[in-house]
Amino acid sequence: MENSRAAYVCLIGADAVEQLLAGSTVTGQTIRIDNQEFTVLGAFERIGSVLGQNQDNFVIVPIGTYLRMRGTRSSVTIQVKAGKGTQFDNAVDEARLALRAKRHVRPGVDDDFFIGTKDSFMALWQSISSAFFAVFIMVSSISAVVGGIVIMNVMLVSVTERTKEIGVRRAVGASQNDILRQFLAESIVQCLVGGAVGIAGGFLCALGLRTFTSFPASVQTWVALLGVLLSSIIGLFFGIYPAFRASKLDPVVALRSE
Repeated sequence: MENSRAAYVCLIGADAVEQLLAGSTVTGQTIRIDNQEFTVLGAFERIGSVLGQNQDNFVIVPIGTYLRMRGTRSSVTIQVKAGKGTQFDNAVDEARLALRAKRHVRPGVDDDFFIGTKDSFMALWQSISSAFFAVFIMVSSISAVVGGIVIMNVMLVSVTERTKEIGVRRAVGASQNDILRQFLAESIVQCLVGGAVGIAGGFLCALGLRTFTSFPASVQTWVALLGVLLSSIIGLFFGIYPAFRASKLDPVVALRSE
């Protein structure tokens, strides 16, 4: 009845209730929408947020009222809830048939409208998330390679500056394997410290997003452990050459260096 006579009535979300009608009875109150007064017939229970987007700040009016205010040529999105199984498929087919007839779409011509179901939206989300995942993997790989090269250069400089130390250790009985293990351990420790700092930063960023925004950010434990493992592998791989170079230094030549 409200739709047929384009009545100025509405239903409002939980956030709209708190912002406009806090502390008062919702039903029967009057609010102003687009310079037009509407009578509130009721309010929805709190929905929450989806992917950080607030779902409770809305007002629902009859479609006839909306078309009177905005014109019949405005774009409209219709949300429909149907049953499961064949009942849902039949509802989609009936909606497509009604829209094609209403919009005078000839047989054999593609639809000039879009019907989105949960499957289509899930497919869209999976394609978007897959693209983001691929980009994150690429950026992480580049960062890992750059970080490994930096670690290798730092270790090479360390070998050059500690040549005399290496000579003294070799002179008092340290073997090549001892020198190799020492510099490999130092390289791995550097990467582990850097990885731990990065993981801690990730946890803090997720905590900040979860605390100060409605985005459900979190860091899973297995991801943090994987980061520690990858840091160790990077430190081991890029530390092999500096450690091998340090272990092959001639003790006599090393002792003569300043």
